[in-house]
Amino acid sequence: MAKQNTERHTPLRPLRIPDDEWEALGAAVGDRNRTRLIREYIRWHLRWPGNTQPPRETEQVGGPGITKQAAEKPEAGGAA
Repeated sequence: MAKQNTERHTPLRPLRIPDDEWEALGAAVGDRNRTRLIREYIRWHLRWPGNTQPPRETEQVGGPGITKQAAEKPEAGGAA
């Protein structure tokens, strides 16, 4: 495998994300914006100065096949 030019590019980081989640994220934010969103989330999660939680559209509640109403119901046996 050829060595990556890390002077201009960040190294590749393999992530294991189920196909249905990856495709749903692409449909929600655009295929070419998934990596940007993941980076924004990481910076927010690390509490780096000047970073805010990435915005989320209200239509993105739940996942494939999950309605907004189902996503708002508390899970059975969970704390209310």
